[in-house]
Amino acid sequence: MDSEVLTLGALAILVAGGWLIDVLSHREPSPLQRQMTHQIKKSVDTMRGTPLR
Repeated sequence: MDSEVLTLGALAILVAGGWLIDVLSHREPSPLQRQMTHQIKKSVDTMRGTPLR
């Protein structure tokens, strides 16, 4: 019983640590996110510039 509890505890600590590292390491957007944001802004500007029919 103690072995299973320790194993689950170690696994929980490992998962929580991985999640924390993942959250802290992604402070700035990735190049793909920056490119997508730029493309969306270009598309919105294009749509706003076209006359409505």
